[in-house]
Amino acid sequence: MKYLLVLAAVVSPVGMATQMEGFGANYDQDDSYIANYDTNKGLAPEVIIGDSIFVMEFSRLSDIAKTTGVAVNQSEQASWLCLAAKGIDYWFISDNEMGQGDLTSVAIATSRQHKGCSHYNGDVSVTIKGVPLLNASPEDLSSTFSNNPDGNIIQYCADTKTYGDFTQLNCLQYFFENKNVKGVFISQVTSS
Repeated sequence: MKYLLVLAAVVSPVGMATQMEGFGANYDQDDSYIANYDTNKGLAPEVIIGDSIFVMEFSRLSDIAKTTGVAVNQSEQASWLCLAAKGIDYWFISDNEMGQGDLTSVAIATSRQHKGCSHYNGDVSVTIKGVPLLNASPEDLSSTFSNNPDGNIIQYCADTKTYGDFTQLNCLQYFFENKNVKGVFISQVTSS
C-alpha cells in the first residue's frame, strides 16, 4: 500500500508541478492594476526557433519541445518551457484553462539563466512587425502607440476576432525597471 502512495505522489501532475522562476513568474500575477491601452496595431508575434515557425494558439508546446530537445514543465496555472539563447530568456506558455497545450503566451527578458531555463544553442527570434520589444524606451512606445506610458507595467491590447459573445485579443505587456524595459509578455486572450 505504501508503494502505491509513493507511486501516486510521483506520477501526480500536482506532485510534479514546477513553478516558473525569474521574469516568467510574472505570468501568475494579478493584472487588474496594470495600465491598459487599446491599440489598432497588429500584436501577433512571429516566433522562429531554429528553422521552424510557431503560431499562437495553433502551435503546440510539445512541438517546440521536440524542436529544442527540452521538456515541457507543468504548474497549476500553465504548461511552459524556457529557453536561454544568446543573452535572452524565452518562456513559451500554454494556459491550463483554455490553451490545452497550444502556445498562448511568450515572455522574453534579458537572460539571468534561471532554474528551469534550458540553454539553447540554436537561433530564437520573437518579433512583432513595427513594434519594439526588449530594446524599447518609453519614447519608442510613445511614438509607436501614441500615448505616454506611465507606471512600471504597461499593457496594450488589440481585438483580433469575435466569436459570438467572446472576443479574442492579442496583448503586449511591458515591464519597466528604472525606465528601461526588463521584460515583455505577448499573450493571446479570450474574453467575454
